[in-house]
Amino acid sequence: MAKTNQGFGIVALMCLGIFVCMIDTTIMNIALPAIQDDLHASLETMSWMLNVYTMSIAVLSIPLARVAEIFGKNKFFILGTFLFGTGSALCGLANSGEWLITARFVQSIGAAVLMPVSMIIGVSAVPVSKRYIALATLGSTQGLAAALGPAVGGFLTQIAGWPWVFYVNVPICLTAILLGLIKLPLRNEDRTRVKLDFLGVLLSSLSVFSLTFVLVRGNDWGWTSRLAWVCYLVAFLSLVAFLIAERRVANPMVNLSLFRNRQFGAATLAMVAATVYMVGVTVLLPQFLTRFQNKTELQAALLITPVSATIFFIAPISGTIANKIGNFLPVLFGFMSLGSAYFLLETLTIQASTLHLVLIAMLVGAGFGLVIGPASTTSAADFEGEMLTAAQSVTQMFRQIAVVLAVAISVSGLTHYLSVQQREVMHYASDRASELNVPDSVKSAVLRESKTRILSSTWNSGGENPPSSSVLPKTERQKMIAAAVDKVLSGMPPDTRKQARSRVVERVTQQVDADLQKYKQQMDAYSYDLEHQAAELMSASFSKLYRAGFPIVLATIMVSFLFLGGRKAEGAK
Repeated sequence: MAKTNQGFGIVALMCLGIFVCMIDTTIMNIALPAIQDDLHASLETMSWMLNVYTMSIAVLSIPLARVAEIFGKNKFFILGTFLFGTGSALCGLANSGEWLITARFVQSIGAAVLMPVSMIIGVSAVPVSKRYIALATLGSTQGLAAALGPAVGGFLTQIAGWPWVFYVNVPICLTAILLGLIKLPLRNEDRTRVKLDFLGVLLSSLSVFSLTFVLVRGNDWGWTSRLAWVCYLVAFLSLVAFLIAERRVANPMVNLSLFRNRQFGAATLAMVAATVYMVGVTVLLPQFLTRFQNKTELQAALLITPVSATIFFIAPISGTIANKIGNFLPVLFGFMSLGSAYFLLETLTIQASTLHLVLIAMLVGAGFGLVIGPASTTSAADFEGEMLTAAQSVTQMFRQIAVVLAVAISVSGLTHYLSVQQREVMHYASDRASELNVPDSVKSAVLRESKTRILSSTWNSGGENPPSSSVLPKTERQKMIAAAVDKVLSGMPPDTRKQARSRVVERVTQQVDADLQKYKQQMDAYSYDLEHQAAELMSASFSKLYRAGFPIVLATIMVSFLFLGGRKAEGAK
């Protein structure tokens, strides 16, 4: 009993390591505007701040897990935690975009060690009969952290500033290192006495890097562009070469018999799908709340907190239930819950109530929790030693690819629908401007400014008192005055224009202002109407995206049927 309790103490320590790594996959998303303003970073730089982390973990998880197995997993837990904490401190100190990208890379090396190693140490610390509890706890911690990231990021950004999004990791890492030195046997720990498969490392890294790189850059390049096809080809050929090499090498980096286990394949597929659907909501929903419902970062964070809270309660229960009755029903109901959330997201509008948003968040959290509990248990329940290391490193790789895939699909889809809705707003603005009973010069000025605002997406949700005549700024008024002054002066003798200019400017300014005051009611009504219509149409981009995704989520329910016929977890024996 004491040994079991000690084992679960180690599981709790591993959860600490997993938590800080996974929360950093999403924690800085909502802090990006503040980071961009403070560091004066370009959009390209901002993209790499986000993506270097998940890309590096996806590429490095398998080789670094194998290195840890050779040199000592406990030692590498300490090393990974130190690198992650150091990278976090450097991120908080960053004074340029390039510095932050480099610091995020240091973070990612630590995370690429910590995530698979934490799973392996945690699973190995408890008896096989209790393994399902450890796996469900460790797996749900990953989902909880990823879902909690935007909420914690929003809270820290608003209360303390964006550097604390990273500084918060430092005391957690110091605590984990201290506890690791106390609880983990660092001397004479079990190690795998084999040579590192350098060819396998090179080929697997090249394949995963090419795949994640095109997922990150595909929206900018075009998914069928020449560069994209180069990445697809390199990823495919490297994968084929990797599979051939691993069959021939004496000590392969990944034992390919792992993929003959149907339950492992089903668990990995379910985990990837659930992660894509969950991240697709937790990354975009805060943008909708801040951009179209005028919520603060803190308010947006609180509104999506039910996702993580529900995962926290549901995932461990789901793992326990699956251990008793099998995986099929929990996974089935999990994908049904995610499908229900996407169905409600189809109806998302700027008038969406708090209850509507909380219900969506709870369905997403419940769906993810129901899937991730059984999937985490099944992904490792049958494996020991090197096979356990391979299973967990491969699982971590796929989870990071799922995060990158979710962001790529979400951003690409949203960009497309925003572009479509932008054109709709422009048509509406043209139609409404043509109905104004004002001179053509005023119509042209109004429409020109409206299109500028539409393209720059500066519309809000249309409050009760939008700025009066906001569609005709001072610059346009000055242009009208200048044009009228030139017209009057052109009709005067050249030698009198200079002396008369000040009087003409004064008279014309009074006349233009009088005319604008006469048109004010029409332009205020136009401004108010367009403000509302633009916000409605542009916000519909989100509901259109989820409407397109709903059939795909429903189709994924079929994944649950892969668990039929599979036996229950080890603990059920």
